[in-house]
Amino acid sequence: MTRNLLVLILTLFQDNYVRYGTLTGALAGFWSPAILHGEAVTNAFIYGFIGWGIGAYLANYKAENTQFKQKKKFKVFQGGR
Repeated sequence: MTRNLLVLILTLFQDNYVRYGTLTGALAGFWSPAILHGEAVTNAFIYGFIGWGIGAYLANYKAENTQFKQKKKFKVFQGGR
């Protein structure tokens, strides 16, 4: 059970954008409880989840727009040598 939880956490936070987004969101939620009018821990969880989503979006966007990305070549085998 602990191993599966660790694998899940490491899978969800494997990119730097996701880590930084989650930490930034959690810190923003912890220090701004007046925005959602709730508890600091609840706000940190909500903003952390929002930051995780933004970080995942940025990581995906960065991965698609890299200059070293190679397009897959479509080759048809025609026989012979």
